[in-house]
Amino acid sequence: MEIEVRLATARDRKALDEFYAREGMSFKTISTRAACYGSTETMFIVAAMDDIVVAAMKLDIARDPSLGKVGYIQYFEIEDKLESTDLGQRMLDKVIEIAKDKNLSALDTMVKEDRDDLISICLDKLFEIDHKEVYLRRKFKTSIF
Repeated sequence: MEIEVRLATARDRKALDEFYAREGMSFKTISTRAACYGSTETMFIVAAMDDIVVAAMKLDIARDPSLGKVGYIQYFEIEDKLESTDLGQRMLDKVIEIAKDKNLSALDTMVKEDRDDLISICLDKLFEIDHKEVYLRRKFKTSIF
């Protein structure tokens, strides 16, 4: 069966909800979260096979004062059984095509350091490691009083 990589439409909402649920995420939650302040446009790119989404990513577009229009890729997930295929590359090809069509000055994404597979695909598509960050969190115990 052929897997089609394309821009999602409103008809894909249920399939996206089911896909992200299989990945342990809530489509409703991620679709309402902007990657950055001032996001002007949000879209999802999907890989679908017979109305079943097998890969997806979210693309937010915002204006960066120093760069212009920038795309922010988030929630890039592929069905486990398809991770060793060329689907990740095809998904990035599609988002790069969209970025060129929309005259974006850059595409950004943040990837966990242990995701060597995804980092490798991004580097193959001429993404560069801009910088590394450390995520810090302070937890507070919940009190019953």
